[in-house]
Amino acid sequence: MNKFSYRYLYVYLTAATLLFIGGWLVRGTYDRLQDHSRSRRAVLQGFRFTSPLLDVEMPEGVAIGHEPIPFKYKVREFVQKQLDTRQVIKLGVYYRDLHDGPWFGINAKTPFNPASLMKLPIMIAWLKRAERDPRELARTFLYDGVKDLSEIQSFSPELKLVSGRSYTVEQLLYHMMMYSDNNAMSMLFSKLGVVELDTVLNSMDINRNPNNPNDSITLHGYSGYFRILYNASFLNREMSEKALEILSLQDFPQGIIAGVPKGTIVASKFGEHGEDSQLHEFGIVYHRTHPYILGIMTQGDDFGKQAEIIRDISRMIYAEVDAGAYIGQDAGVEGPP
Repeated sequence: MNKFSYRYLYVYLTAATLLFIGGWLVRGTYDRLQDHSRSRRAVLQGFRFTSPLLDVEMPEGVAIGHEPIPFKYKVREFVQKQLDTRQVIKLGVYYRDLHDGPWFGINAKTPFNPASLMKLPIMIAWLKRAERDPRELARTFLYDGVKDLSEIQSFSPELKLVSGRSYTVEQLLYHMMMYSDNNAMSMLFSKLGVVELDTVLNSMDINRNPNNPNDSITLHGYSGYFRILYNASFLNREMSEKALEILSLQDFPQGIIAGVPKGTIVASKFGEHGEDSQLHEFGIVYHRTHPYILGIMTQGDDFGKQAEIIRDISRMIYAEVDAGAYIGQDAGVEGPP
């Protein structure tokens, strides 16, 4: 082969290589542009209440502080009106989209008394035991009825424990969560112990302050329980499903569930603290396409009015989510509430 032939071959191969690289770059750029505003979220399928998280990827190029949820301002305006007109003394709201993760908080770092909301970690601690030994749920304890702790509850359990009857741990869990039964809670807590409960709480890495003398909690801090249950990232999938199924049976028709269409599943827990008139509810609303966490904490002087506020905020947020107020926009990343 002469010198001219080698030179020709060299030019040909170089040109072919450059065309290949150019095409690859153009295709890569096109793919990035196509996927720029999309988020990718890989989860295990086949579960009703949980969404076991395998992988999550936020859209490329999303900036810290980007505002992904326009209806936040409507909710903030409503909250401020309730405070300005003295309908309540304190009011906070937490919302999180469980598909892509954008969230907002209004007074989400304001401390409240958790009251019966702390029954949730007690249930989680028992279900963690049941992971190791399923027989734990079948253990029985006698309710002696010496002291009826439900007497102090403004929202008294519809179905109370019967004095002199024995109950399994599973039955007590249902009573504690469905009816917010203080007697069931007391029995389960006494058999659990402070050390074991603290170990579970610390293992969950929830934003909490165990040294707080008032035992207060914030909306942002408490939200971690529901994120962890939904993603099955502390309890296994079976027990996470069980926890949320129990929560979906809660009997508090005045609150979040009153603000969503009939038939919509809501897995939530309410809590009341009578001494300073605090009423809260926190849970997951299983919207047909965009499930979300909603937490509302209130302090006032009228539980009826406070329940109405919880219902009205629930109705407002469901309507916005259902109307697709921000679906399809770039999802944001977590920042200060």
